Amino acid sequence: MLSIFLGVFGAHQFYIGRWWTGVLQFAFFFFTIFTAIAGADEELIAMMFGVATLVPFITGIVWAAMPKEKWYQEYDPEGWAALHGAAPSAGPSVANAAELKSEGIRYYRSADYDLAVEAFTDAIKADGSDPSSHFNLACSYAQLGRYPEALQHLELSVTFGLSKPQRIEKHPALVTLRKLPMFQEFRANNYRRADHVSSENEGLGGKAGFTDSTTQAPPVEEVFTDFNQPPPQTKEPEDMVNVDLLEQISRLRELHDAGILTSREYQTQKERLLG
Repeated sequence: MLSIFLGVFGAHQFYIGRWWTGVLQFAFFFFTIFTAIAGADEELIAMMFGVATLVPFITGIVWAAMPKEKWYQEYDPEGWAALHGAAPSAGPSVANAAELKSEGIRYYRSADYDLAVEAFTDAIKADGSDPSSHFNLACSYAQLGRYPEALQHLELSVTFGLSKPQRIEKHPALVTLRKLPMFQEFRANNYRRADHVSSENEGLGGKAGFTDSTTQAPPVEEVFTDFNQPPPQTKEPEDMVNVDLLEQISRLRELHDAGILTSREYQTQKERLLG
C-alpha cells in the first residue's frame, strides 16, 4: 500500500530501511515537479512523471503478489523472526555453503583460524553432510589446539564419505594431533571416537547427535591445506631448528608438486619460513 499510494515519495523504500533509495525517489519526484514549473519540454516532463509514478506502482503490485515468506526473507528477516520466532527459510543452501567455505579458506590462509572456524561452522549449518567442510573445520580446530573438536569433525568427515581418508594421516595441519594418545585411540577405532563407537548406528547422518559433551560442531573447506606453519611451542637447539625448517620447506614443496599450493603461494610461504 505504501508503494502504490505513497511510492512517489519513496515511502516504501524508507519502510524497508533503504534510506538512500527512498531519498533518491523522493528527490526525483520533486525534481520532476520543478522541471515542469521551469517549463521544460512536455514530452520529457511526461516521461519523468511516468517513471516517478509507474515504478513504485509496479513495485507495489509485485510485492502484493509475492509470497509473504519470500518478501520477509528478502526485505525484513528480522520482522519475520519477531512474528514467528524464527527467520524464514533461505532456500537452497549448497551455494551458500560453497561461499562460506571459500571465505573460511581465505581466513585460514591468513592464519585467522578463529574466523575460519566461524565461516566453516556456518557452512556446515548450510550443508551439514559435506565431508570436506567437516575435514577442514577439523584442520582449523587443530591449528587452535582444540583437539577434541578436531577429532569430532574428522569423525564426521569420514562418516559422510571423505573422498581421501588418507589425508587424515598426511595433512600438515594434523601433525601435532596425530602424536596425541587420543588420536591413537581414534585411529584404532577406525577413525571413531571411543565414546561414539557403540552409538555409531544411532543416527550419525543428521545434525543432532554430533555435539561433543565439551564442544560444539562447526565447519571448513574441501581441498584444504595447511598454508601456515604452526608456531613453535618451545625453543630448540639451532641445529634442530634448521632440521625442522628444512622439513617444513620440503613439506611446502610436496604440496606445490601435488598442485595444492600455487607457485605464488609456495614462494610466499617459503619466504615467510626463511624470515
